[in-house]
Amino acid sequence: MKSVETYRRSVLELIERGAEETDQLERASRELARSLQDDGVLHVFGSGHSMLPAIDATFRAGGLAPVNLLHDPALAPWEPTRVSRIERLAGYGTAIAQLHDLRRGEVLVIVSHSGINPVPVQLAEEAHRRGLFIVAITSREHSLASRSRHPEGRRLLDVADVVLDTHAPEGDVTITLEDGTETGPTSTILATLLLHSLAIATMEQLSATGARPPVLRSMNRADGDETNETVLAPFRERLSREP
Repeated sequence: MKSVETYRRSVLELIERGAEETDQLERASRELARSLQDDGVLHVFGSGHSMLPAIDATFRAGGLAPVNLLHDPALAPWEPTRVSRIERLAGYGTAIAQLHDLRRGEVLVIVSHSGINPVPVQLAEEAHRRGLFIVAITSREHSLASRSRHPEGRRLLDVADVVLDTHAPEGDVTITLEDGTETGPTSTILATLLLHSLAIATMEQLSATGARPPVLRSMNRADGDETNETVLAPFRERLSREP
């Protein structure tokens, strides 16, 4: 179990490095709070395993209610071979943006560990052209160590307004076993932490202005369904999935 303990320590060390993102989190949360006060919604996107943090932020008990998942079944993590080919297709990310109701002044969070494939980069570019504020959750280390597959060589961190660095290592591995096997992925854990941190910081920003944050309650608590129905009502037509 020595390797498990090493992995645990590695995860905790990377979580502590999240404190380095405080200034960027504050800037992103200010933009998101402003957008929500203007009746906007938060859009979230990820492909492959990067879709998991985006899903986790959607209709989450204790999370923000107006969260719209830009979901594309072709990019779901349970079909990794399909995902690896499609997320490299130039123009696909642009099409995703064009198929959704993205409005000027709203915030789009894009999760991508590497940030080098055309889909997340071109989605960010198109959303930016439409006046959205782009937050990237990515690994600077991995991204800068890898060649971009974008037609013009851009990375997600090049086109985002704010970059939240997961600090996940290149290759998303943290330990090496005695036989040379590399393992210990961290990107999903760290991206999820950053996305929830953004939501909580935004709630704090809203509370400071005297506004009550639109936060969901567990459906398994008393009055959870009724409370959520009230909180979701103003946004329901803008959300791609319903609880």
